[in-house]
Amino acid sequence: MKDQYKNKILIVDDSMDNLDLIEDMLNDEGYEDIICVMSAREAYEKLKSSDIDLIILDIMMPGINGIEACRCIKANESYKDIPIIIATAKVDLETLKEGFDAGANDYIRKPIVNDIELLSRVKNALKLKASMDKYKELAENLDEKVRQELEKNRFKEQLLMHQSKMASMGEMIGNIAHQWRQPLSALSLSVQKVKMLHEKDKLDAQILKQATEKSLMLIERMSGTIDDFMGFFRQNKVRTPFDVQSAIEETLTLLDASLQHNCIEYDFIKSDGKIVVEGHKGEFSQVILNILSNAKDILKERKIKNPKIEIEVSLDEENVTIEIKDNGGGVPVEIIDRIFEPYFTTKEEGKGTGIGLYMSKVIIEKNMGGGVGVRNEENGALFWIKLPYKAL
Repeated sequence: MKDQYKNKILIVDDSMDNLDLIEDMLNDEGYEDIICVMSAREAYEKLKSSDIDLIILDIMMPGINGIEACRCIKANESYKDIPIIIATAKVDLETLKEGFDAGANDYIRKPIVNDIELLSRVKNALKLKASMDKYKELAENLDEKVRQELEKNRFKEQLLMHQSKMASMGEMIGNIAHQWRQPLSALSLSVQKVKMLHEKDKLDAQILKQATEKSLMLIERMSGTIDDFMGFFRQNKVRTPFDVQSAIEETLTLLDASLQHNCIEYDFIKSDGKIVVEGHKGEFSQVILNILSNAKDILKERKIKNPKIEIEVSLDEENVTIEIKDNGGGVPVEIIDRIFEPYFTTKEEGKGTGIGLYMSKVIIEKNMGGGVGVRNEENGALFWIKLPYKAL
């Protein structure tokens, strides 16, 4: 028997067939409190009269489209904390960026061919909202001075929005989940302890102070993780010198929890000293993230025994070479020449966009004046990147 969920979900789509499909999928999973409307205006009226926990919003609608509706909802102080999942058949970066800039937290692809992606994203959005609600409940019960301090450090809805942007543009959601699991659990226990002691009339000033300090520490840690992830998508039009090895180390730090969760060993073989290149550090980090994420997926998908990823940086008189290799069996010969093509993917429907390696090629070759490629070795694939070396 399925669990019964009390969350109230608002579905907005101008197609009755789409409304029925999504509602049926959610009903089958145990979500019973669902409201369906066919326009943005109807949705806004429902928001005024109902406590909505999540909005699933179609982008392409007559009159007020989904992007405009999303922007309007997020601009309202009463509704800005409600997570929004946009539903779209267009999953190009420009469309997704427009949706995220308007305030969307996540997206699902249309047509919806199975319920796996939908239910996963719905559950994730509701978990994030529940965490935020718990934090708000704690903050409201603290004295004003402590509450103000918490407000400075709390993971605001805006940061959750940026988190979802990252998740939707690659593998980031899994990495964030692994990074946050321990501090979220600790924060939840702290909140429950305060509540229990309060109910038993055993909450004194010292216990409250300790719980507050612990919560602040956890929130600051989570906030720091968000800042790190945001760096991947921060726009910087100016090319600047940066240390290649430091950028790789920062990327590995963000992926560490995810790799450990999948029992994947990794080794970073560094060259001596600083190795500086010129370009956009955030874009370079995205390239490293794309290649490492692909390696992780292959090792996991093929259930490789003793999975391992090795990163090595070397330097000659003119170029920096970064090699990333795994023991996942390599790239099939018949497709190895196509993997950098746009929209080419070997992953099943809904699990890959086919743009990660293409964008990596554009960043390295066009934006940084380097080269990127792949070849098979004895135990797996080796991706290489060559960049012009900038002597200090």
